[in-house]
Amino acid sequence: MKRMGILVAVCLCLAAGSVKADEYWHGPGWYVMAYQLAVIIWSGPYDSKEACEASKPANDEFEYDCSYLDKEPG
Repeated sequence: MKRMGILVAVCLCLAAGSVKADEYWHGPGWYVMAYQLAVIIWSGPYDSKEACEASKPANDEFEYDCSYLDKEPG
């Protein structure tokens, strides 16, 4: 049963990544990052950390954080 829960969590994470597939690297700046079994660029770039923080979704499905990315991840 525990394996089924892990499988469901992985599928949800992959589905979330595909939903936000258009939100990837767009140059240096602040990005909202979503964390749940993987790190996903959620939105961005923003000009300031304050703007990034204000753009975090009100959603408890993922953990969100703002990070400054100066080069393309990967």
